[in-house]
Amino acid sequence: MTIKWPPGSVHLAISWIIIGILGMVEGLYGRTQYYGDWISYLNVSWAVSNVDWREIFNPFWNPGYPALVAVGRALAAPTPEGEWYAITVVNWLIYLVAYAAWRSLIKNALALYWPQSLALIRHPFTIWIGVCVFLGACLALNPVSAACPDLLVTTGFLLASAQLLSLIRRRDVLAAILLGLILGIGVWVKGVFTPFSCLFILTLFIYCCARGSLWRPFGAVVGTFGVFFAIYIAGISWSNGGLTLGASGALNFAWHVNELPHFTNWQGGPEQFGRPIHPTSQLVAGLPAFGFGTTFRTTYPPYNDIAYWYQGVRPFFNLKLQVIALGRSLWSLQQILRQHPAVLAVAAAFLLHLARRSWRASLVKIVIRIWPLLLPTVGGFGTYFLVHVEDRYLSAFVMIMALLSLAPLVEATLPSRRVLAIALAVIYSAGALGELVFADASTLKTAFRHTDFHDDPQWRIATALTASGLRPGDQVAVIRDSIHAVKVTWAYVSRLRIIDEFGGLPYRIEPTDRTRFDPVDANPFPDYGEIFWTQLTPQQRDQVMKAFSQSGARAVVSLSMPKSRPDPGWVPLKGTSAWIYTFSSVTK
Repeated sequence: MTIKWPPGSVHLAISWIIIGILGMVEGLYGRTQYYGDWISYLNVSWAVSNVDWREIFNPFWNPGYPALVAVGRALAAPTPEGEWYAITVVNWLIYLVAYAAWRSLIKNALALYWPQSLALIRHPFTIWIGVCVFLGACLALNPVSAACPDLLVTTGFLLASAQLLSLIRRRDVLAAILLGLILGIGVWVKGVFTPFSCLFILTLFIYCCARGSLWRPFGAVVGTFGVFFAIYIAGISWSNGGLTLGASGALNFAWHVNELPHFTNWQGGPEQFGRPIHPTSQLVAGLPAFGFGTTFRTTYPPYNDIAYWYQGVRPFFNLKLQVIALGRSLWSLQQILRQHPAVLAVAAAFLLHLARRSWRASLVKIVIRIWPLLLPTVGGFGTYFLVHVEDRYLSAFVMIMALLSLAPLVEATLPSRRVLAIALAVIYSAGALGELVFADASTLKTAFRHTDFHDDPQWRIATALTASGLRPGDQVAVIRDSIHAVKVTWAYVSRLRIIDEFGGLPYRIEPTDRTRFDPVDANPFPDYGEIFWTQLTPQQRDQVMKAFSQSGARAVVSLSMPKSRPDPGWVPLKGTSAWIYTFSSVTK
């Protein structure tokens, strides 16, 4: 018996298989350690598992994504490896939902604006150019391997965009409640979804004013969103000790626009920023030795609980600094265009429309017509652009702009339509292929070699620390090297708590340090291990070690050791460049 597949079903099925396989490969081999933001979100996920409400409602790190990780981890083996794979599966499922949301957006755009062309949703051209856009913009910019909520934000933005068009078309309360639900949940996922939600609600309000209808569904959207938003604001305000809409927006503005020193151990100043209400403790006068172990039980409190340590800062508006910040955003954007062929493909697609007057006219007409889809996208991008731009923020915007560039092909009477279709297909195929070949080359090489996170130096340090006798929950101090203070995969994997450190001074980010595109991992920090072992006197080193012991640290980890004779009691961690000193007794 021969099965007759509906038109496009085979192509659609194959597209899901390709999307799924590439996503899983990237998820398994795209990372070998956890980065600063990731560890902070994972600490919140442990708070979810332990029902620690104060940490769940962390004013800086939203609990939506951590809650999903907590569920995945509960179903996996109770080991660091089990958690690693659980995160990969959770992210992969989010990634598949993102693809479904992308296809839903295409379908709803056709159904609202070109209902006579709705059958195009299953046309092979639509399916495969959609795959190219998705792979280029989503898999590359929001990789499955990243243990953070950015991919979930992309998914939520695509779902909200699709549902907004569905609401305008269907005009019923159920569709409105669903849109409000998406926006409300989005606020629990990441702070930036608060302005995103306001943009969607504003768009719907303008549409209602222009058409004189949809007011009842508009009320349903606002009401549903308001419930989720109010509960979240109440939770983080309780955790913060005062009314707050979240700390991430204010602090990022202060860091990236006002140029407030960050990320850790800010002791106050310059004068215009004020002083923190409860700064980390400087353990030894005149030395960068800090303690912070008494308030929180997270991996690295100065960053995992950053809103607490920066309470008291005074953000301010300064036109000159804002213009400079916009310049930095432009610089970051051109770097993204240079390094990401998928983003460059969208720019090339729009430039292509300038080649013929009929193509330009069609594009302008479509832009005016589908403004409800465009307004949240432009506004969302502007939200980032005013403060700070990174590639991981742009995925949803890139896909929606790509959809806009493809819209003129729906017009059957468009002159040279076939030429435009072929050219766009080549551009977006090249963009997707370019991302796989260039941006994801290291991931593919790792997959072919079958090397994974176990080979990473940070995991080797974690393994060696566990072998040394340290146990999950133990408190340690750290003598830093030149790597960014927030990169503490070794501590998270071994479930240790860093309560003191030598190093970790705050700094002001320069433009070249604002992105991940430098040929080397540029770092503005000195090697604090070099300072500790070669520039401090034996008496100063003894002062620091005594302060670490008195604060309750069970051991001190030196992440680097210069070619000099260490003090007595220090032992190398086998297979790593780190050394450890274990206190015979801990002074409480």
